[in-house]
Amino acid sequence: MNDKYAPLFEPITFRSGVQLKNRIVMAPMTNFSSNPDGTVTDAELAYYARRSHGVGTVITACTYVTQNGKGFQGEFGADSDEMIPSLRRLASTIKEQGAEAVLQIFHGGRMCPPELVPNGDVVSASAVQAEEGLPPIMPRAIPRALTESEIQSIIDAFGETTRRAIEAGFDGIEIHGANGYLVQQFFSPHSNHRNDSWGGA
Repeated sequence: MNDKYAPLFEPITFRSGVQLKNRIVMAPMTNFSSNPDGTVTDAELAYYARRSHGVGTVITACTYVTQNGKGFQGEFGADSDEMIPSLRRLASTIKEQGAEAVLQIFHGGRMCPPELVPNGDVVSASAVQAEEGLPPIMPRAIPRALTESEIQSIIDAFGETTRRAIEAGFDGIEIHGANGYLVQQFFSPHSNHRNDSWGGA
């Protein structure tokens, strides 16, 4: 091995005191394998067990923080306390292999298929339909602009999901703010046409 790569295999300690056995991180990768009720499957646990051995940290695939934030079929949930046992199984599986476990959390916003959210009520920063892109998708619904109180509720839901992650044994969380999902929808001038404190020039 080239000596310049040796630091990748050295432990690192963060200011918080958390120590990683090395600097190699498994990036979050969607696997579309969860149960319809949002709980993790044995197949998912086997997937993570196989990939968690040897790396310092594993970041899971994204999990939705509210019922109306589910972005795709086969995604696991963290939107209620009833999901904590499922999340605990996932965290334990990763940590048993010697890696730190990080839960990636998100809200799909206007990218959510209407059939996956209550009453088909797709929401976003503004009522702007997503453009078709990759991977190939069916035309998206025109979302409803979130009210200010709903925005605050979703922010609170991110906090509650973080609490559940802690209770389930995860070592950290990662907020998914890319790929056209809700956090990015608020930052994008394409999807955010608001003129209140949550948008505007």
